[in-house]
Amino acid sequence: MWQAVRSARDYLLYLRRRQCIDRDWAARHSTVFSLHPDYRRPCPPDLERAHLRLWRPFRFRIRLDTLRICMHIAGRADPRIVPEEIFAAELEPCLTPPHWPLLLSHKSLCLRLLPPGVFPETYLHNLAGEFFDAAFRPLASSALDSYLRSFPYPVVLKPNIASSGGKGVCFAHSPQQLRPLLASRTDFLVQRLLRQHPFFEAFNPYGLNTLRVYTYKSVASDRIHVLNVALRMGRGGSLDNLTAGGIACYVRPDGRLNTYAVDKYGAKFDRHPDSGLPFGPNALIPAFSSLLDLTRELAAALPMIRIAGWDMSLDPEGRWRCIEVNLSGHSIRFAQYAGEPFFGELTDEVIHYCLRHPRRRRVDFRLA
Repeated sequence: MWQAVRSARDYLLYLRRRQCIDRDWAARHSTVFSLHPDYRRPCPPDLERAHLRLWRPFRFRIRLDTLRICMHIAGRADPRIVPEEIFAAELEPCLTPPHWPLLLSHKSLCLRLLPPGVFPETYLHNLAGEFFDAAFRPLASSALDSYLRSFPYPVVLKPNIASSGGKGVCFAHSPQQLRPLLASRTDFLVQRLLRQHPFFEAFNPYGLNTLRVYTYKSVASDRIHVLNVALRMGRGGSLDNLTAGGIACYVRPDGRLNTYAVDKYGAKFDRHPDSGLPFGPNALIPAFSSLLDLTRELAAALPMIRIAGWDMSLDPEGRWRCIEVNLSGHSIRFAQYAGEPFFGELTDEVIHYCLRHPRRRRVDFRLA
C-alpha cells in the first residue's frame, strides 16, 4: 500500500515539475519569436512529421518551437533535434540520478576527484565558513592575512556551487581587495586567474573565452563520447556566458568554427561584434584532438554522470585547463542552433533508454 502511495505521489510531483518546465520553455520561446518573428514559420511538412513521430512517445502533444527555431537559424534541421522542454523534463533527469550532480558539482570537492593539474591552480578553499589551504589543511584565522599575501595576484574567487552564468564570480588584484570578499561569503575557492591562448584572445580579450565540451557516457556500453563543442565568447565587456550577454559558436567535429555565432535568443553574428574577427572554417581550434582526449578522460572519472559539460580554456603554453564542469541544467542549444541534434547518432539509444526507464524521471522534485 505504502509503495503505491509513494508511487502516486512521485508521479504527481513529476507531472508538476514537467508542467513548470513546459511553462518556462514556452515563455522563453515566445521571447525568441517576438525578437525573430521569422523563426515561427513552419518547417517542411515531412520534417515536422518525422520529428513528431520520433518524440511523441514521451507525450501526446509535442511543441514544434525548438525545431522551428533551429531550422530557421541554421537553414536546415534534423528530426532528431531535441525539444528543449523534453530534454529538461524527460531526458536529463532520467540519464543522471538527480542528487549526484549536486554532490559532484561542488568545485572544491570535485578537485579531489579529478586528475591533478587540469584545473587552475587553487590557493584557498572555504567550506561552510572554515578556511583550508591549497592542500586542504585547516587554516587558522590568525594566519589568513599573511597567507593571502603569498598569492600571485590577480586571482579569481568562485562560489563552490550555483555559479552558473558567472553568478558570484569576482576578481581581486591585491590582498586588500580580496580580504573583504572573503568576509562577505562562505563556501568558495580562490584560484589563479588564467591567461588565454592568443587564438582566443584575438576574438575577445576580456575575461576567458572557453570551449563548452559536452560528453556522454553511453547507457548501452559506458563508452565516453564527445557529443559536441562550442566556443563561448564575451561581448561588450561581458563574461562568456550567454546569460551574461555572451555569444556561442558551434565547433565542427574537425575543430573548425561554424560560419556564425548566436546569442541567448538566437540572434546570429558572422563575426565577433567587438573584435570584428570573422567566424568560419578558416578558424581552427588549436590542439583540438588533445582537448577531446582530455575531456573523455575527465568524464570517465565521474561516477554516475551520463552528461557533463566541460568549460575548457587553452593557456598561452598550449595546455588545456578545466574552468568548470556543468552536471545539470545543460544548454543543448549550442549544437542545435547550428542544426545539429544534441545527441547526434546516439539519439535513438537515448530515447530507447529513457522510454524503458520512465520511473527514473520521477525520483526527485527540484526546480532550478
